[in-house]
Amino acid sequence: MKTEYIKMRNSGKYDLNWFLDYYNSLKPSIDINNFAMIFNMGNLDSVLEHLDKQFELTTLTDNNGKFIKVCK
Repeated sequence: MKTEYIKMRNSGKYDLNWFLDYYNSLKPSIDINNFAMIFNMGNLDSVLEHLDKQFELTTLTDNNGKFIKVCK
């Protein structure tokens, strides 16, 4: 999962199914429709920041704090 997350994170193209699979690996199962409804109400930046820490990744940003990429 970590390798897929790094590729997704660095491309800036987020796959809802990846987030669903990750969530279901930690919690009781939830279907895609309910997950999408809840996920879309959240703050993506906060989710990404949390996952970066979970996967122990280093986040590179420019001088203005704009995301460049994550590294192992």
